[in-house]
Amino acid sequence: MSVGSDLGFGVYRGRNLWSWVKRLLNPLNYLALLLRLRVKNGRWLWVFWMVLVLQFRPQSVYRFSTMKLLPLKDGRLKKTSNPLDDFGIDWDRTSEVPQLGAVTVIMRGISFDRSLVDHLPGPIYAVNWQEKLDRQDVVYVTQDNQYLVGFVAKGMFPILYFESNGFDPQGNYIPSDTGLKRKEHLSDTRIKQVSMYWRGIIRDGRTVMPNGSGFTTMVALGLLAESIEVYGWDFYLTFAPARAGHWSSLFKGFINIGMESAWNHYIELFIYNWHYAYRFSQLPNFKNHGYLSGLEKHQGINDRLDRIFYEHPAIDGPGRKTTSGDRVPLR
Repeated sequence: MSVGSDLGFGVYRGRNLWSWVKRLLNPLNYLALLLRLRVKNGRWLWVFWMVLVLQFRPQSVYRFSTMKLLPLKDGRLKKTSNPLDDFGIDWDRTSEVPQLGAVTVIMRGISFDRSLVDHLPGPIYAVNWQEKLDRQDVVYVTQDNQYLVGFVAKGMFPILYFESNGFDPQGNYIPSDTGLKRKEHLSDTRIKQVSMYWRGIIRDGRTVMPNGSGFTTMVALGLLAESIEVYGWDFYLTFAPARAGHWSSLFKGFINIGMESAWNHYIELFIYNWHYAYRFSQLPNFKNHGYLSGLEKHQGINDRLDRIFYEHPAIDGPGRKTTSGDRVPLR
């Protein structure tokens, strides 16, 4: 009678229980299984691990940032009562934009009922919108160069374009120009530009403003407008965390394998969107109707994200000084 082989979980040549026991006891089989999973589902495992680190040691999440979008330990910011203090505007590269009053922002998240468009108060700032709206008080907004080109081709004016910039390791200010085509469009007086930067250090003394038209719109209008009411700010969520528990929000919200496959950095941008959606919600002049609202329910997650972005002397150690916030004397 054959005693079988221990070639692996997926190979069965034996005829008795002992052959299976040998496979279960052989550590090489487990290593082979992990290697196969790493090859086939590497990004899924990596993101799952980042979520576990976020839960149990959030100050170390930056170590697993594949896109290097999260601040280094020595690049975290000093937390103030106003989250907008984390950002600045480069007025030298910003168009003449009048002081804005109350504005309404609409995004493409599934939480937004588009039949409401005609009934919302203006002016309306439509983020990455794909069709021209039948209203005269709409500004079409994007941070994406392809959407900018599309707006122009479809005659969707006026346009507000957001430029995300940063600093190099020597502290020099680095604009994110993407080529002459954008510059040609920006010569049109119907297109305005706002250039922004974020103050945290993400690698080798370098800073960068995280991408994402919804996120940059909230930051820019937060700095320019008296008040904001926003609809559809979901950042690809398909549920409302305000009506879900801690673990469901953590694993359903921060893990989105479909988006990770497309971008390879969904979780890092989602960390920014959740964190600042919560912090903006604490401002008296900000009201959010999207899925990224009601996040005050998850104070445990909010406190963990704070440890990613801000200095915590009891955790990081005393005597450190973050200098990223004062490197460029912008107006």
